[in-house]
Amino acid sequence: RLGFFSIKSGGCEKGECGACTILFDGRPVNSCTMLTAQAEGHRIETVENMGEHPQHGWKESEGLHIIQQTFVETGAIQCGYCTPAMVLVAKALLEKEPNPSEEQVRDALSGVLCRCTGYLKPVQAVLRAAAVLRGEQVPPIDEPFEITDVIDFNKDDDDDKGTPTTGGGVLTETKVFPRLKVVDRPEKLKTVGHAEPKVDAIKLVQGKPAFTADFEKRDMLVAKVLHSPHAHALIKNIDTSKAEGLEGVAAVLTWKDIPRVVYSTAGQSHPIPGPLDSFSIDKKVRFVGDRVAFVAAETAEIAEAALKLIKVDYEVLPPVLDPTASMNEGAPIIHDEPEYVNFDESDPAKNLAAQIRIDIGDIDKGFSEADLIFEEEYEVPKVQQAHIEPHVVVTYWDEDDRLVIRTSTQVPFHVRRQIAPVLGLPIKRIRVIKPRIGGGFGGKQEVLIEDVAAHLTIATGRPVLYEMTREEEFTSARTRHPMRIRMRTGVKSDGTITANEMYCLSDTGAYGCHALTVTGNTGHKAMALYVGDGSYRKSPNIRFNADVVYTNTVPSGAYRGYGVPQGFWPVERHMEKIARELKLDPLAFRLKNAIRPGEIHPFSKVWSEGREPQPETLLTIGLEECVNQGRMVIGWDDKINNDQWHIVPGKKHLRKGIGVAMVMQGTAIPYLDMGGASIKMNDDGSFNLLVGATDLGT
Repeated sequence: RLGFFSIKSGGCEKGECGACTILFDGRPVNSCTMLTAQAEGHRIETVENMGEHPQHGWKESEGLHIIQQTFVETGAIQCGYCTPAMVLVAKALLEKEPNPSEEQVRDALSGVLCRCTGYLKPVQAVLRAAAVLRGEQVPPIDEPFEITDVIDFNKDDDDDKGTPTTGGGVLTETKVFPRLKVVDRPEKLKTVGHAEPKVDAIKLVQGKPAFTADFEKRDMLVAKVLHSPHAHALIKNIDTSKAEGLEGVAAVLTWKDIPRVVYSTAGQSHPIPGPLDSFSIDKKVRFVGDRVAFVAAETAEIAEAALKLIKVDYEVLPPVLDPTASMNEGAPIIHDEPEYVNFDESDPAKNLAAQIRIDIGDIDKGFSEADLIFEEEYEVPKVQQAHIEPHVVVTYWDEDDRLVIRTSTQVPFHVRRQIAPVLGLPIKRIRVIKPRIGGGFGGKQEVLIEDVAAHLTIATGRPVLYEMTREEEFTSARTRHPMRIRMRTGVKSDGTITANEMYCLSDTGAYGCHALTVTGNTGHKAMALYVGDGSYRKSPNIRFNADVVYTNTVPSGAYRGYGVPQGFWPVERHMEKIARELKLDPLAFRLKNAIRPGEIHPFSKVWSEGREPQPETLLTIGLEECVNQGRMVIGWDDKINNDQWHIVPGKKHLRKGIGVAMVMQGTAIPYLDMGGASIKMNDDGSFNLLVGATDLGT
């Protein structure tokens, strides 16, 4: 209300995330744990007190504070949600300790949780700022010698080996000296290899309005959601009269009050490659945390009080919590609603959200020709995206009678298309605004909460804010798909793969959002990397089978890598075990069987995300070049046939580890995903670049 937007909320309200950090008499504290009365008579600082914008027209200013400037220079700002808190913590540290060690910087920053950066560049930024404030000369960020030619790999000079300059401990930047010749930057590469500051870095480092919750509408209501305490139950009756009678409550909505429209919350292109199995609110709850009622009130406290006044009569049903048990005959059926819309191989009567059966070549013949067959099972657990900015949305009617949805989403156009029928509005009457995202990681590739605020705005005619708490993020948002994967691989004694098989049991939770596509990627990417050698290379034998099942648990969804990490984890562990058993160099074994330039991606001929497959020839693959450089830099060859490779000289308490993994990743769906941009020159020669891409913050 006072115009200070740099103090963020991570949804915890318990001093856990540090996004709300302020300086209290020069000391960093979490403002969410302080009472207003505690601040009386004390000096409170936020980043609004630090520096000014260096380019604000005719208004002269000294520009950013040194700490803010180094955060911009080093690229320490990614989503920017936690940046103001980090800057304040750094300021407090450097005022107390002008020459901090890296450990001290890391310790100071550790109170501010950051999901994006891994802390590498923020630590560099603070150390750089400390040096500048001490009056030292610091090297320019953009070194003139960065473009390299990969040449001269056979030097005999031991000092030129690719080895790290440290044997362990905390080190922000491990300097590595590869066997590369460094050359001057060619004239044609004045931009490539040149550090450019993030377009909105100055705004973010100053904590200016950028995120969804930074924009407050007059007369705005606050929404809260009543969640189910049961994993599986029918709502027999719900009484909202006491909640509606509470002073300050503007609306209470249940499944009786809003249209019953089935849809998918997965933010994907039309037609949605998955089942339609969700409702804004249903009379059946399918996991602990499922929706029961929406409340809009004048304040969050009133809305919370109203939730406690809602009386719900549940008929508790037996839940199924294990994916294997979900497939058993007689298991409780999670989706028995008549509106359910199947997609491809989904079958709600069997708790099956999706099924994949892919055979390439003759898998049985491949196994019969193998000298050895290796089998192993692997498991990948459920993981939450944990973006520091929670899911948050603001809805209101604009001057053109359009419903405006300002939301922290990765998929603004999908939100508009998918939510229109749910709200009973034509697409043209919905405007979705995607401000800066405080971290996404796939968790915001979901039409997850926009309908909550939108229904309440429709019901009340007033702006509505709904922001999930950190607890809700864990109980009611989305997670990575947990998977149980069984690998079976046939090989010749010389290491040639003759057949490769993966079976994946994927747990989609209570709803089938992203069920097919995430799990499809698990096999599509990972199982295509190793095709075999010799005649098997021309005609690989690959099988990928998957069942994606419902359970009465938190729904799974998109997560970084979109199913690919779940596939490569077992594949790479399996390849390593096979190579060791055959006493082969694991790198040589992998390269022997890996796909090569000019070969067809084996899965492209038989599978695409719910659409017609189109063969793809891989014209460029830099795997071998990558391996050749990587093995040298990490000292891989020193490990082979050397039983002392793990010893760190002079440090008996330390052991060195060297491992490898290979990954083949694609960033889009060929022939389907499109991108575009337009550039306009202004009268003064400046340019406006319009891009339809969404900044995920990460």
